[in-house]
Amino acid sequence: MQESDKVAAIRAAMPAVREYVYLNTGTFGPLPTLVQEAMQREAEREFLHGRITSESYERATDLKRRAREEVARLLGCRPDQIALTRHTTDGINLAVMGLDWQPGDEIVTTDMEHPGAQGPVFNVARRYGVVVRTARLGTGAGDVAGTLARLIGRRTRMVVLSHLTWNTGAILPIAEIATLAHQHGALIVVDGAQSAGSIPTDVRALGADVYAIPGQKWLCGPEGTGAVYFSDEALDRLQLTIVGYASLAPNGLEPIGGYFLPKPTAERFEVGGVNVPAIAGQVAALRWLREDIGYSWIFQRVAALGRRAADRLASLDGVDVLTPPDRMAGLVSFTVRDGDPQALVAALAQRNVIVRWITHPYSLRVSTGFYNTEDDIERLVDALEDARRATAASRSMV
Repeated sequence: MQESDKVAAIRAAMPAVREYVYLNTGTFGPLPTLVQEAMQREAEREFLHGRITSESYERATDLKRRAREEVARLLGCRPDQIALTRHTTDGINLAVMGLDWQPGDEIVTTDMEHPGAQGPVFNVARRYGVVVRTARLGTGAGDVAGTLARLIGRRTRMVVLSHLTWNTGAILPIAEIATLAHQHGALIVVDGAQSAGSIPTDVRALGADVYAIPGQKWLCGPEGTGAVYFSDEALDRLQLTIVGYASLAPNGLEPIGGYFLPKPTAERFEVGGVNVPAIAGQVAALRWLREDIGYSWIFQRVAALGRRAADRLASLDGVDVLTPPDRMAGLVSFTVRDGDPQALVAALAQRNVIVRWITHPYSLRVSTGFYNTEDDIERLVDALEDARRATAASRSMV
């Protein structure tokens, strides 16, 4: 199939990308029709036939198993190392809260992390007297590993950072940093919110101990879906923070003495009931990406469109692209001289171009998905220039 035909077929399967210039997959990816249909079928089955039969339980169990298998294929690990979650933040919390922290222990992170990673880190600092050491990485360019190496030491018990930063779109050298962390016996916990589905990810090659991902961004699944990978080392060292029936081995609870036996796999980090229609949608999305589109093609296209967007934006007078060119994928951040990012996002939305603004550094952010086209990028550039002209004209009238 020709590239143009493939892109056209993909866009035909995703109604939202035909309604807007959809350049914000970094927040929510567009839902394919087959995902909506899978969710609708499952919801209708629950509505018509209830959720109390043994067949319903078996079906939910099978859907969760298939979801773990699909995530394992994406991340390059075993299915028994995957737990299903509601979002990336669940996975980060399970990891950070899982250590038996002592006052004076250190946790290393960076100043580029999303609140979903910063919050759990600051929480253990407040609750347990853990010392937080924060690497200042700027835009993510330069010697990132060297900067972190200066902070990782004998008291470091965990390193928490992103694979692909949510603000400037920089791909960080996780494998190098994991080696540094492991030399000091520390676990490395990776926020994969912007990397899963946008760049190749092999968690074992990276040396990650925990790798948390969402389902609703680059993987184009429903809201409220996600997963987290635990290495065998992490499974040995991390304790449960939230426990429910789904965490327990068969007959694993002794109610009088107060003892319980967790499952031997990462499923121990799952707690209870799930939104089964959402899991059905997650499975449908992951299978579609893997079987019908192909991850290798997706990663190449995302990177190519990201580079094209960065080049076109950088060619405009007064536009400064913040994303390091040698660490770029499909997330591109930029500033506009004399342009307020929040106001520009609103102006672009009025022109049917959807991007977002970032608080730190205060900037605009574009996400180029595999479903986008070169024309989408040209429409972004045209809309941005039109908005700037309109702003300049209004200022001249004051």
